[in-house]
Amino acid sequence: MISDYLKLYLPPILLVTGAIYLVAYPQSYPAPIGLLLNIAPTTLSVLGAGLCLWFRKSNPVFCFAIAVAFAYFSNDMSETQSSAAFICIPLAWMGLAISEERGLLTPSGFTKGLLLFVASSMIATLGYPANDLGIFSNLWIDLNYGVQWRPTWGIWMPLPALSFGAFSLSALVLTVRLIIKHRPMDAGYLGGLIALFGAALRYGDLPATPIFITLSSLLLILSLFQESHRMAFLDELTRIPARRALLADMKKLGRRYTLAMVDIDFFKKFNDTYGHDVGDQVLRMVSSRLNQTGGGCRAYRYGGEEFTLLFPGKTVDETFDYLEEVRERIQGTVFVIRGSDRPTKKPTKAKKTTQKNAGNKKVKVTISIGVSERTEKHEDPMDVMKKADRALYKAKDKGRNCVIEM
Repeated sequence: MISDYLKLYLPPILLVTGAIYLVAYPQSYPAPIGLLLNIAPTTLSVLGAGLCLWFRKSNPVFCFAIAVAFAYFSNDMSETQSSAAFICIPLAWMGLAISEERGLLTPSGFTKGLLLFVASSMIATLGYPANDLGIFSNLWIDLNYGVQWRPTWGIWMPLPALSFGAFSLSALVLTVRLIIKHRPMDAGYLGGLIALFGAALRYGDLPATPIFITLSSLLLILSLFQESHRMAFLDELTRIPARRALLADMKKLGRRYTLAMVDIDFFKKFNDTYGHDVGDQVLRMVSSRLNQTGGGCRAYRYGGEEFTLLFPGKTVDETFDYLEEVRERIQGTVFVIRGSDRPTKKPTKAKKTTQKNAGNKKVKVTISIGVSERTEKHEDPMDVMKKADRALYKAKDKGRNCVIEM
């Protein structure tokens, strides 16, 4: 668990630390680096947009477009325009982060692009003198006052009230989303937003503004790679490492380890009887219990209803009690199958019937486990796995719901 957090958060922390150092000590790097920083925001954003198309991610494309626009127009905006931009940017960023991926050249993609265009047009309009806007001059004056409003009690705010509120609200929403979902893309969106907040605080300050915008693009690009790695090595249904991760970890094993193959008993029959949705719930429950196995165990979904447990540095004798414990824990879990006549929503007290879950059925799930360890005769991890697989078949022949070693 700790290693997962390090993989997710350590690279962004290092990037943020480096960016803060460059902003604090601009004299510490040569002039060519400064010139490179001026083109870095646009270059990285274009590169990031290309990667998004490769990875079939549409929402980050719009985020990179925001970063490019911020970098390109940052020196040409008036104070009113920049204040309005610092309201629209975080809200648009948050909206893109929490909205579903529905493609770029789709109605959803066109809608998002249109909304960004409308917001950009409104910001551009604030650059015109009020006298040139005719009947809209009063509206311009109101907007000009509103976007730059600083209440007397909010003098401590580093930005106008609405801008600071937009950044704060967006950061809060993305933080909660990251805590709940714990996904690389959510970390990238949050980190990118914080970097843009830094650019807003140091708006017009060279080289701080381009450095923070560059950081925003870098964090998004990093999250794209982390997300692709997660999708490749993590099983989407059970949220535990998949077979590819197992094969990679098997190459790193030492001279002592134990490997167990786990199979859900009569799963195909269970799936046919109660349906695939209930079957998926069973797979998630079993994987969750297996992932809690002690003894330094690593759980993987091998495929279908079959799982693999890996115990680096452990013998069979040292792991047997842990395997028995997880088998008994799964056996003791009761599943309630929803009856076909049961309402999808819980009825109110006035509508409750006297029947108690008449259409429900309680079922139990069991697993069979075959376990083996590395020996001088079976040094290759694949040989140990085959041996554990044979032990698994013996467990099934013995009546299932047991642990057999070989």
